[in-house]
Amino acid sequence: MKLSELLGVTVVTTDGEELGRVHDALLVQDGPVGAQGFAGLRLHALAVGTRSFGTKLGYTQGTVKGPWLLRAMFRRPPTLVPWLAIVHRSAERIVVDRGRIDESR
Repeated sequence: MKLSELLGVTVVTTDGEELGRVHDALLVQDGPVGAQGFAGLRLHALAVGTRSFGTKLGYTQGTVKGPWLLRAMFRRPPTLVPWLAIVHRSAERIVVDRGRIDESR
């Protein structure tokens, strides 16, 4: 599976509620750096939301402070959907279990 296969895919809950589209992925290092200088990475969660422009600019991660107007426009962070919450995945949509999503961010 390639990350490009996930980006832009619509995410819905098992109840049919649409959460938005996949805008980014959270990877975690899952092993030491090998002899070739590459670390083993694992897909931990998907960043899902209705807006992606603020995420692409870095506003939702809190790393960009920028002008107050842009901060106000992009203040709603994406929902992080853990990989383990995914029930079904196809090219058109990803179905997730709402009970496994922590929205306390």
